[in-house]
Amino acid sequence: MTVKLRRGFKAEAEAYAVEFRQELGIQPHAPLDMFRLAGLLEIPTLALSAMKSDLPPPSYALLTARNGAPFSAVTLFIGMRRAVVFNDSNAPTRQQSDLAHELAHAILGHPPSELTDESGGRHYNETLEAEAICLSGVLLVPRDAAIRLAFQKAPLETAAAQYNISPKLMRMRLHQSGAVKIAARSASR
Repeated sequence: MTVKLRRGFKAEAEAYAVEFRQELGIQPHAPLDMFRLAGLLEIPTLALSAMKSDLPPPSYALLTARNGAPFSAVTLFIGMRRAVVFNDSNAPTRQQSDLAHELAHAILGHPPSELTDESGGRHYNETLEAEAICLSGVLLVPRDAAIRLAFQKAPLETAAAQYNISPKLMRMRLHQSGAVKIAARSASR
């Protein structure tokens, strides 16, 4: 089941993407490094490899397994402060995406929750996750950037590399933003 975002949420997400770029002194359509955004938001980031000596070797090996590592990133709360632990064994493009997702939760003021319930299942609030997924994509590739890329007709891999994200995520943003349809309509005129 797809969660419907509240009215005006996408416009709010776009406004955040522009606002943070302005605060960092970059163009509204420019790529935004999520580590810089974390610094702006004063949210410390910690690479999982920095914790390697604190984890049992089998646990660390499981968390960083190359065949689809089960751990991407997590927000930890110390009182009301947040910190993000990310899996630095993942590709840099994946790290950007994972960090964007965790920062989106912070930007939106999503509250902390227990990792698991009594039965050991993961707590999962569909609405909060849908909001974080939407905002993280917009932070990485705002609508204006997607439209520019669609008009430039840059190869998908080139556009993705420019924004330090995966081609799959770039394709998703080009379609979600409406950029592909806008460029196609303009070309047909």
